[in-house]
Amino acid sequence: MSHHLEGSRNSCALHGALQLFESIAGVVPVIHSTSGCGVQHYLGGTRLSGGNDPFGSPAVSSSNIGEKHVVFGGGSRLREQLKNTVKVVQGDLYAIVTGCSTEMVGDDIPAMAKEGLEQDWPVVYANTPGFRGDVHQGYHLAAKTLIEQLPELWKDAEPAPAGLINIWGIIPDQDPFWRGNLDELGRLLEAIGLVPNLLLGGDQGTAAWKRAPGAALNLVVSPWGELPARLLEECYGTPSLSLEGLPVGAAAGILLTRLTEQLGLDPLRTEEFINREQARLQRQFALLADSYYRKGFQREFALVGESSQVVGIGEFLGKSLGLLPRTLVITDNPPEHVREALVNRLTTIVPGYDTELVFSEDRAEIADAIRSGQAGVVLGSSLEQEVAVELGVPFLAVSFPLTNRIVLDRGYAGYRGAVALLEDLGSVILADSLSV
Repeated sequence: MSHHLEGSRNSCALHGALQLFESIAGVVPVIHSTSGCGVQHYLGGTRLSGGNDPFGSPAVSSSNIGEKHVVFGGGSRLREQLKNTVKVVQGDLYAIVTGCSTEMVGDDIPAMAKEGLEQDWPVVYANTPGFRGDVHQGYHLAAKTLIEQLPELWKDAEPAPAGLINIWGIIPDQDPFWRGNLDELGRLLEAIGLVPNLLLGGDQGTAAWKRAPGAALNLVVSPWGELPARLLEECYGTPSLSLEGLPVGAAAGILLTRLTEQLGLDPLRTEEFINREQARLQRQFALLADSYYRKGFQREFALVGESSQVVGIGEFLGKSLGLLPRTLVITDNPPEHVREALVNRLTTIVPGYDTELVFSEDRAEIADAIRSGQAGVVLGSSLEQEVAVELGVPFLAVSFPLTNRIVLDRGYAGYRGAVALLEDLGSVILADSLSV
């Protein structure tokens, strides 16, 4: 029996590819599809990720094919659009991405990209129709495109610096806090003598991707970073270190210790940094203590988000802050082998406590799970605010789609992210107690 999915938060592969390409400085995406694909990406993705798109996001070109092209093919239209885009929009790289209509017609995208290359235009292409999967598969396809096609464009890449670490698995906009999370991970790596290769955001451009094959290690922080890390290992022999989620709070120290052991770094330097950061975090806990006990912060919680967010935030709340994980909902449809590991990890955050773990992206199903669990605080996307109001409990928006917060460079990863989470969650609990 088929099931109608209500309020899905995972858009299509085309959008996932666009989110990655738009987050690399100097890359100009060229959509080969109908006009609606680009519009839906902006309205249903970029604008729902913390209101942080700069003047409507980076320049994106689109062939805007019509009925004629669907019937007779749109190769000539793409050729014309690519030519005009190169003339009008200056970029280091032009990335062709395709929608469902042009893929069903069978337009020869590789041939169009080859024509561009023959005219000395830096062009890559990714076949990204929606029927190939959701936003996470789109991230895979775009990363795969860059790893496999960039070496043919730039054979004169500068050698990667010693200790370079690629970070994989954080999908721009799908994680509204992606900028802040990447920055904090970069800070942690630099503190123990490594060189972070964030790949996305800020001034991270094509040069960062050209250095990626020469990295000392791939750091994978979600299931969606496994494929690009595996490609680099197969092609260049780059080893990987995989995490099941974002390191939040004390988990950051565990990560740094593992990196130090695996890469043979100075253990004393790492230990001193961890001790300083942990001492600072403990001071924040002490400052929170009075409000924590007077306002009843210790309560059961429901948490809804992508697997990396649920692992990182859930474990921090349960193990460090003393809250009880009543209902955990993972929305990114991780593979079956990953689900088994997540079940084993997340249902034992608090030993002996009955934690319900749900894998779903259905709005109604998620609301039912939260309603059934009767948690005392809800953390999730803006879609879960309604059920929190219904239950009369505090609500904090931490995952996509996020419409009621502005997120610029805030993040929840690492030590600084843990402090930000204490402030944000503490504020909504305090505000709720004052309104009673």
